[in-house]
Amino acid sequence: MSKDLLTNESLKALFKNNFDLANYVMRLARYYVASGREVNIDHLLDEVRKNPKILETLKELDQINE
Repeated sequence: MSKDLLTNESLKALFKNNFDLANYVMRLARYYVASGREVNIDHLLDEVRKNPKILETLKELDQINE
């Protein structure tokens, strides 16, 4: 793991505070568990870094597929 992944600096600009970040990642983890996916904190944080609105995107895709 590289040094830059050990901090949340890349995530700070995406959320108002650390509590919002933690709550968002927990909701994403619950979504993944409910859908049968394995959860790993490193993977969750990477997903949020790549797409800060991933949870909303996944929920929209689920609605389209229903």
